[in-house]
Amino acid sequence: MFNLKYTHIYLSGILTICLFTAVITGTPVLYAENSHDDTMLMFVGENLEVLTIASRREESAWQAPAVAHVITKKAFQERGADTLSKALETIPGFYMAKPEWGTKPYFRGIPDSMLLLYDTVSVTSDISKSIHPFDHELSLVSVKRIEIIKGPGSVLWGPDAFAGIINIVPMTGKDMNGVETGILYQTPGNNAGTYINMGYDAGRWDSFLSISGYAGKEDDNEYNVLKFWGDTDKPADINERYGFDNPETSRYIEAVGRFSFDDWLNISTRLTDNKKAYTITSEEDMSWCETRENPSGLIKIEAKKAINHLSHVRMTGSFFHMETQQQIIDRKLKQRENEFYGEVLYDRSVLSGSGLFTGGVSYREKHIKNAPIWDGYLPDYLKSENLFLLPILTETNYNTNLWSLFCQYSHRFGNTEAWFGIRNDNHDSYQDRTSFSTGLSWSPSSEWIIKLLYGTAYRTPFAKQLQENEKTDLENIETLNLQIGWEPSWQWGLGFCGYWSRLEDHVMEDPYAGLSKPNHQEFTGAEIQGHYSPFRFLKFETNLTLINNKGPNEEYTFLKETYIDSSGNEIRTYEDRSYPYDSGPGALLDFIINWKPVKKISSNLRISYTGSRQLIHPRGQSFMSSSGVWLADINTIIRDIIMPDTDLEISIRNITDREYETPGIYSTIEGEGINAQIVLRKNW
Repeated sequence: MFNLKYTHIYLSGILTICLFTAVITGTPVLYAENSHDDTMLMFVGENLEVLTIASRREESAWQAPAVAHVITKKAFQERGADTLSKALETIPGFYMAKPEWGTKPYFRGIPDSMLLLYDTVSVTSDISKSIHPFDHELSLVSVKRIEIIKGPGSVLWGPDAFAGIINIVPMTGKDMNGVETGILYQTPGNNAGTYINMGYDAGRWDSFLSISGYAGKEDDNEYNVLKFWGDTDKPADINERYGFDNPETSRYIEAVGRFSFDDWLNISTRLTDNKKAYTITSEEDMSWCETRENPSGLIKIEAKKAINHLSHVRMTGSFFHMETQQQIIDRKLKQRENEFYGEVLYDRSVLSGSGLFTGGVSYREKHIKNAPIWDGYLPDYLKSENLFLLPILTETNYNTNLWSLFCQYSHRFGNTEAWFGIRNDNHDSYQDRTSFSTGLSWSPSSEWIIKLLYGTAYRTPFAKQLQENEKTDLENIETLNLQIGWEPSWQWGLGFCGYWSRLEDHVMEDPYAGLSKPNHQEFTGAEIQGHYSPFRFLKFETNLTLINNKGPNEEYTFLKETYIDSSGNEIRTYEDRSYPYDSGPGALLDFIINWKPVKKISSNLRISYTGSRQLIHPRGQSFMSSSGVWLADINTIIRDIIMPDTDLEISIRNITDREYETPGIYSTIEGEGINAQIVLRKNW
C-alpha cells in the first residue's frame, strides 16, 4: 500500500524533475515575453489593464489563466474611492461589511478569505484573520492599480491565497516624473488629510516616494464602561467602572518608496503608523472603547536576470514587520509579527513559444510574539453583578517556517490555452499540503473568451488554533469557475461567471468567545456584469452578485459560568451552542453612470443595493436582521480648475441620507449617513 507519510517527498521529487527538464529543453525560436505578452496585451485595438499575479508575468486580465479583474488608478479615482474597501465594493463578489473596528471583507460568501499583497508581499496577519488594512490604514494615493484573482491561487502564491488574491501595485518613477500634492477634507467628523508624491525618471533608473497622512473622528458613539481591569487581580470597583465618554481621534501615516534600475533591480518599501479608536456595544447594552494601533513596515528586493532569449530567473527577498498595540477599556496588549521570505523563480518559453513553464522554490519564516488567547466572553464579565472575576487571557509566542516547491505550465493550441499547476508546502508546525490548479481557455474570436478553471487551496491556522489544537486539519477549499466574456467593441461588453466552492475543516473565530468546531460549507453563485457606452462621453455599467450557501450550523463550546466555591476554588462550566454560517448578503447590485459632459469634467453616479443580513455572533441569544438597503454615491472631478494641472474632486456618499441599520460585532449599528469629501490635487 502506498505510504501517505512520504507523499510530500515524492511530489517534491516530481516537481524538481519538472523544473530541471524545463531548464534543459525548449526550442530557441522566440523571445519568451514577446511570444505571450504582446498578443495578450491587445484586444480590439485597445490597451487592456495589465495583470501580473495570474502567471507571475505581465499579461491582460482578459487572456490571463484566471478569473481576473484590474482596477486602474483612473477608475478608482473617478469613483471617489480613497480606500481599498471603497474600490473593491464595486467589484462583483465583494461585500465590505462595516463593523465597529473597520472593514470586514466577504468574498463570495466567505469572510476574511482573500490573500492581500502589497507589491506581491503579504501584509496579512497570523495573529488574527480579521486584521485588515482595508480602510485608511492603506492609502490609495500612491497606488497604480489593484489586481484581483478570483479563485484559489496557492500554486503560485502559497498558503492563504485561499478564495482569491488582491495585489496592490504601487506607482514608480516611470508612472510620474514630477511632484503631485493633495489635501482633503471630510465632514462630518472634521477629518482631514494631505499627501505628496514625488517621482523621477532618469532613463536607466527611476525612483518614487510618497508620504500621506489622515486624521479625524471616525467614531463618536458614546460608551459606558470606563474602567474594568484596574490595578489588582479583581475587576475595578463598581463606583469606578461606569460613566460616559467618546472615542478619541484616529490617525494614519504612510510612507512608500520604490527604486528601479535597468528593469532588473527593484527595491520597494512601505512604512505605516496608525491608530483607530472605536466603540463596541454588546446585546446587554454594555459598551466600551477599544483602540488599535498597527505600525508596520516592509522592504522587498527583487532582481531579474535573462539567462538567454528564452528564459529568466527572478530572485526575491522581503521582510514584513507589524506591531499590533490594542487597548481594550483600560487593558493594553502588544503583539509582534515578523515575516522573512525568499524566492527563486524560473520561467522559460518552450516549443516555439507556444508553451510557458514557470517554477520555483521559496522559504518563509514567521515569528509571532504575545498572540492573545482569550478564555471567556468579555461582555459577560462587564456586568455589574461581577465583582471578583476577570476573563483569562494568555499570551503565546511561536515560530513557523515553510519550504515550498511549485510549478505551472501553460500551452497554447491555436485559440485554446490549457494550463496545470502544482505546489507542495512543507511546514514545520502543521501538516504538509499540496495545492493544484488547472484550466482551459478558449477564444473563438477576439470578441469572446470562455474559461473553465478548477483549483484547491488551504489556509494556515491562526494563533488560537495552534495554541488549542496543533493536530487540527487545515481549512481547505476547492473551487470551480466558469467564465464567459463578450466584448464586441468599446461600446458593449457582457460578462458572466458561475462558481461552486466547498470549504472543509473551516473554523470561525471570535476574539472573546473562542473557536467553532471544524465544519464544512458549500457555495454556489453567479456574477453578471455589463457595460454600454452610447457615446464616448457617457458610459453605463452594472453588475449583479447572487450567492447561495448551504451546510450545517457552526458549533461552539462556550465557557458558560465561572464562580468561586466555598473552598476558594474557581469552578468553570461549559455548554455547546450552534449558529448558522454567516455568509453575508445573498444579493449585491451596482449600477454606475460615468458622464463626461466636457473634456475637463467627469461625474460618476453609483446606485447600489445590498441584500438583507443576519447578525450572527457567538453567544447571541437571537438573530437580528437588517433589511436590504439602496444607497447612492456621487463623485465629480473638475480638472484645471484654478490653474493648469490642478484638479478638484467632490464626493458625496449616501446622498439621500438614507437611515439604515447594519450588523456590527454584537449588535446592529447605525449605517454610515451622508458624508462629503473634497480633494484638491496639484501636479508640479
